[in-house]
Amino acid sequence: MYIYIYIYVYILIYKYMYKYLTFFFFKMYDDKGLSYKIVNDNSVIEFSKSKIYNEIINFIMNLNESIIAVEMKPLECFVACDNSRGTNLGNNNNGGNNGNSNNNDSDKGIKNISEHYYQLSHYLKNSLGNKNRIDYGTGHELNFLLFLFCLNKLKFFNTSDYPHLVLVLYRQYLECVRRLQVIYTMEPAGSRGAWGLDDFQFLVFLFGAAQLSYNKTIKTDDVEKKEMLELLYPKYLYFDALRYISMLKRAPFHEASQMLYNISGVETWEKICSGLVKMYQAEVIQKRQIMQHIIFGNLVDF
Repeated sequence: MYIYIYIYVYILIYKYMYKYLTFFFFKMYDDKGLSYKIVNDNSVIEFSKSKIYNEIINFIMNLNESIIAVEMKPLECFVACDNSRGTNLGNNNNGGNNGNSNNNDSDKGIKNISEHYYQLSHYLKNSLGNKNRIDYGTGHELNFLLFLFCLNKLKFFNTSDYPHLVLVLYRQYLECVRRLQVIYTMEPAGSRGAWGLDDFQFLVFLFGAAQLSYNKTIKTDDVEKKEMLELLYPKYLYFDALRYISMLKRAPFHEASQMLYNISGVETWEKICSGLVKMYQAEVIQKRQIMQHIIFGNLVDF
């Protein structure tokens, strides 16, 4: 079932890119039940104690668990459609005007997504950055996470799809926003520079540490070795992210990314992952400066 969202995101992000996504999804209407609910520190506290907050954290943890010890494959290995669904349907034409009856099975288990169109499209559009400020940061990345979270809530995915959400779909998204960052010379939104985890992303390190959990061969301080970056970046998100940073910044690793350098001193990947989950909560989804820009509606509400 995850193949449908691959097609959806592929078309929207890769073909239409920033300009066309803005054109299609720009108008947001109050009568669709969407609103900004984080207005002060008290609303952040209320949100952090809500059921939906726990559901989001559980979704992240489930994604983490699904990719432990799973290596990435080249994105070229994944086709944009499953041809077997279209070519092995058999002869089910009943002679009427209703088409192939097998098509009726394609949306079983999926609720009516159209009624959530505005909320879903808002998250997807805002996951690409701010077109006015021409910046991008962890708040925009959070929008993409919420986009996946909502589709999962609508039963669009099975748990067996979770590894693909991270190692295929999130990677496609990552490639897209990296391209936008370079093409549009996007500024980091709310970056702390060398004192922050990263100028643009957070989840890539969180997922990357989960992917490496219980790996006894790859040491946490291997991230400091350039030869290890080149060897491991095709297989592991964490090393891919560090290699991307090394391509953008000329300063030595310990100067350009002090927090990531310090994290490399932690004994195990499991401890790094656990620490990053806590940090993500404190620095992203419990941060008023970020959450005040997140829209709430039927699928994500408190």
